[in-house]
Amino acid sequence: MPGRPPSADKKVAVSIRLDPKIVAYFRGTGAGWQTRLNDMLGEAIKAEKDESGQ
Repeated sequence: MPGRPPSADKKVAVSIRLDPKIVAYFRGTGAGWQTRLNDMLGEAIKAEKDESGQ
């Protein structure tokens, strides 16, 4: 079957509202901008957990 192989980490499609400047920034970084945004959100969650001792 052609195309991308199935990912072990399945993503969930969501619809959220972001400030236009945030979307413009990430889109301006080129292909893969949604993955980079996802990674940064994950890092923010990890940092928050580390700070709170969770």
